[in-house]
Amino acid sequence: MAAKQGKARKLIALFCKRINSTEVSQESLPLGVEVEEEGKGLGFICRCIVEAAGSPAADQLLGTTPEMQAEVSQWLSFASSFSGNKLNIDGRLKLLNVHLENRSVFAGRGLEISVADLSMFAVVHDIVTEESFPELVKLPHLLRWIDYIQSKDEAAKVYPHIPVEKAKFDPPRSSPAATASKGTSVLAISSSVRSQTTTTVSDTAASSELKAEATNVEVEVSKAVEVSVKNDKKAAAAAATTVGGSQGDEAAAQESSKKMKKEKPPAQKKESDTSVSVLDIRVGLINKVWKHPGADALYVEEIDIGEGSVRQVVSGLAKFLTPEQMLNRKVLVLRNVKPGKVRDVLSSGLVLCASNSDHSQCEPVLPPEGSKIGERVTVPGYEGSPEEVLNPKKKQFEKIQPDLTTDDSGIAKYQGKPFMTTAGPCRSSILNGTIK
Repeated sequence: MAAKQGKARKLIALFCKRINSTEVSQESLPLGVEVEEEGKGLGFICRCIVEAAGSPAADQLLGTTPEMQAEVSQWLSFASSFSGNKLNIDGRLKLLNVHLENRSVFAGRGLEISVADLSMFAVVHDIVTEESFPELVKLPHLLRWIDYIQSKDEAAKVYPHIPVEKAKFDPPRSSPAATASKGTSVLAISSSVRSQTTTTVSDTAASSELKAEATNVEVEVSKAVEVSVKNDKKAAAAAATTVGGSQGDEAAAQESSKKMKKEKPPAQKKESDTSVSVLDIRVGLINKVWKHPGADALYVEEIDIGEGSVRQVVSGLAKFLTPEQMLNRKVLVLRNVKPGKVRDVLSSGLVLCASNSDHSQCEPVLPPEGSKIGERVTVPGYEGSPEEVLNPKKKQFEKIQPDLTTDDSGIAKYQGKPFMTTAGPCRSSILNGTIK
């Protein structure tokens, strides 16, 4: 315990030193912490060191809002109580993995490390290095977070590096002939194409896929009924013109046909080309990510959106997130854009991202925890059927995009109404931003 606390204290002192550009001495700690720390939990000691360091370290590591401070306090308490037998610890590690599914850090919705992350890293690192947990490879979100924290210089000075197996670089290849045969056209950045690479679909993804197929069947049945009704009317008109054979009968048939035309119900109005309902937005999971071979600012990702095979997507996020932060991350994918090339890389889809006014911050909009891969994201009041493929000539997305924003709570919205999944609204850590 003393060794664990000693490393944790050193780690936090190094972070405070970098933020404040000053040393955090042992004498600056509150009275009693040094001599009575054996009776205190790790979270309590971590808090004391940060509070003793003062601003701006205390503000950054403990949070400045009541919500952030409450989250940090909960995780500090959790760090102090993180102990028990192997079964108990396994369960807690799985809990941490679930919590990090849609997060980069433990407290807050952004990428900024808090004292909650530092205290939890001290606990988790001690467990991973002391015990062998084969189940750890099944916790990709926890591993992603471990790799993010240990990539910081302060952590590298205190803790041994934990090997984290990352996705192998194996981008799909296609010949020029195969590329030409697909008849694709050029699109704006963030378009993407279905990858021919198959992937194992989880039970959740398979369920989502079946639901998507059921929805498609309903649409097709509805269309078939409409066609059948139209054909019946045409057949009735044709029969009316052929019954009898006399000129009088023909005249009667023509009169009947005219009446049918007059009584024809008005055509249903199509959804506006500028309504958000024409967009087919799906919850996806990034399975693989690598740098675009021809552009430093771009990533190429393989994303599972519940179709049975992954899609290849090009996104301009290389300046804002590391590949490790992208991997195993849930995102929103606009799936019905027309396939095209981005710097000679085929792609079909668009990862929806939020950015601030000067575009110095940008990140994918996150679906909520519990949302299912492949489920469609809707906006209340705009639940109509989406276009099969958006028409680039109509510039549908370009007309809709100015109304896509995040509010002062980070919730993604269209004209003030939230992006919804079965698990709740989608959101971003970027407040009052724009979505592209």
